[in-house]
Amino acid sequence: MFVTNHALSGAVLGRLFGRRPVAAILIGLGSHLVLDAVPHWGCDINRPGEKERFLVAARRDGVLGLATMAAATLVAGRSARTATLAAMTGAVLLDIDKPLDHFFGLNPFPRAVQRFHNKIQRESPEGMPNEIRFGLAFAAADAIAAVASRRRGTAHAH
Repeated sequence: MFVTNHALSGAVLGRLFGRRPVAAILIGLGSHLVLDAVPHWGCDINRPGEKERFLVAARRDGVLGLATMAAATLVAGRSARTATLAAMTGAVLLDIDKPLDHFFGLNPFPRAVQRFHNKIQRESPEGMPNEIRFGLAFAAADAIAAVASRRRGTAHAH
């Protein structure tokens, strides 16, 4: 699953866990595993031209994912901000291996975690429609949650 989708799902979860950042990071981590088990886009980087294709997608997704995390943190209400950031961190954490491996040639996770993470992946070149559907659904859910929380905050202020 694109890191942006993991970040978006983490933003939704962070709002749900409001004042419980430890629970939020754990639920975010669990959400990563669930989403990786859903069929999603991926390519075989061992085939000719596919590593370059992956890197183009990864660069775009990385920038969009970071922007998503920044925006979701900024729009989260003060009471949910820490949990939102924690849930997003948990949701993207297992994918930190990709840029670390690309830039520094290292994977920070024990081999057992790497094997498990690779085993649950359901990637295929035909998985892009699911990436788009999940991204739109998570973005819509987060927008609705943000508006609802702003309205509740306004209602409490009066």
